[in-house]
Amino acid sequence: VDEDWKHKHKFSKRETFNIKKSKTEKLNKNYSDSQFKDIHDYRVFVATWNVAGKSPPSCLDLEDWLHTSPPADIYVLGFQEIVPLNAGNVLGTEDNGPARKWLALIRKTLNSNPGTRPVTDPLMELDADFDGSMRRKTSFQSMSPSDCDTNSRWGSSESDDETDSPVNMQSFGESFAMEETNNQNGHSRYCLAASKQMVGIFLTVWVKNDLRDNVRDMKVSCVGRGLMGYLGNKGSISISMSLHQTSFCFVCSHLTSGQKDGDELRRNSDVMEILKKTRFPRVHGVKDEKSPQTILDHDRIIWLGDLNYRIALSYGYAKALVEMRDWKALLENDQACSYPFLIDSLRIEQRQGRVFEGWSEGKIYFPPTYKYSYNSDRYAVEDRHPKEKRRTPAWCDRILWYGTGLYQLSYVRGESKFSDHRPVYSVFSAKVESINRSQIRKSMSCSGTRIEVEELLPQ
Repeated sequence: VDEDWKHKHKFSKRETFNIKKSKTEKLNKNYSDSQFKDIHDYRVFVATWNVAGKSPPSCLDLEDWLHTSPPADIYVLGFQEIVPLNAGNVLGTEDNGPARKWLALIRKTLNSNPGTRPVTDPLMELDADFDGSMRRKTSFQSMSPSDCDTNSRWGSSESDDETDSPVNMQSFGESFAMEETNNQNGHSRYCLAASKQMVGIFLTVWVKNDLRDNVRDMKVSCVGRGLMGYLGNKGSISISMSLHQTSFCFVCSHLTSGQKDGDELRRNSDVMEILKKTRFPRVHGVKDEKSPQTILDHDRIIWLGDLNYRIALSYGYAKALVEMRDWKALLENDQACSYPFLIDSLRIEQRQGRVFEGWSEGKIYFPPTYKYSYNSDRYAVEDRHPKEKRRTPAWCDRILWYGTGLYQLSYVRGESKFSDHRPVYSVFSAKVESINRSQIRKSMSCSGTRIEVEELLPQ
């Protein structure tokens, strides 16, 4: 061999490695093309409920809430005020007891025989909600004392296991390992993918068993916006995860309360700070280079919670509409373009570009979800003691989404009297991309392409 030629075409080990690596990256890029991708439609059930600091009794029936037909593939359940927001809970040690109870109830319900109630038609809900004689319960059976077994105690049920304690998102695999151990003798259909508590805010994600191997990159980020601007009595919990090749972010928040002048601005500030401060750090060395780091970096984003936006009406006018049960008038003022003004402060702030710009929310076909008298269908404004605060009914509890690939199938509220809030829930169809590995193998076989791991290593 000519020595001059050898000298001209001599490569270092690093150069050889880079050449081979670039060829492989090009091949991988080709495999990311649409011809090697499959598109799946998964059903995502999302719910938010402010439970007013009340711990659930073991007899609380969640079946009517969670069992939709067909069942969802993913359940995202967010709670606010799972513990009372007193100084002891805000400043002291976190009380995980109520969270464990909610997890036990959810686990029991999701893994029991599914119900057959179809996804609610919002137009049917409109007729039902606005006609008192046709009012239907869409979520949670109302409880009476006779519904509860007085001998039933937390801790006596097999479902109330230590494995139900909220995980700190350190490892997705650990969460599923606990699920497998806990249900090894049964036929569990859903696994607890992740749960996280911050004072009264609690967010939990469940996935079908046959999807768990395709869920990865589970991370959490908490932002406190409460006392002194950073404590956790208000704020958010965000969970980031990937299903196949599509990233999801679920944000559960409890924003600043109040209906005084300027409170909307504080809520707007909460949202902006949550978007700014929520971070999902990348883990070096585990192929995490492209994982999303912020909320808006994700492919599919859903925000749920007690957003606390109120109705921009005078107390007297709102009270009159409440007494007439004229929900349709409220909604028409809120949503119909032919009316000259809006009354829901979230819609006002959003349309002015001051908050949630670019986010979507389905039309509301249900009455205001807050504030109800205890164990009653009556709003607190109707039963108010003269010395109590005036609480104008409002749609405090909301679900929004951002970006493409999400189609809302329903947006309704439940009728449980357990709290002074009514729960709100929505079902989405989410488009998810996955790599068609059989197509890749077929393509490689046809082209004669073969890449060995050793080719990527320096000699």
